[in-house]
Amino acid sequence: MNQDWFDKLTDGAPLLCSTIQLSIIDGLLRVSPISDNDKHDIYKEVSEYSEEEANKLITKLKENAIETDTRKQWERIFRDRDF
Repeated sequence: MNQDWFDKLTDGAPLLCSTIQLSIIDGLLRVSPISDNDKHDIYKEVSEYSEEEANKLITKLKENAIETDTRKQWERIFRDRDF
């Protein structure tokens, strides 16, 4: 499929992250075990992230998120052998 028209429209620049991505990142940062300084840096820069950068951050935050459901916490502990 020819995407030249879209590249001309955006001058070849990547699209900024969507509001949905921003909401997902915001929710994941609340249950993420990273430092407050790192969270502050992410909040400061996230509106300038491209869609791809936002997707990478979402993936990273999901992998490291603290599970709030105790059943899932136990499943993760036994799966990872952290006992």
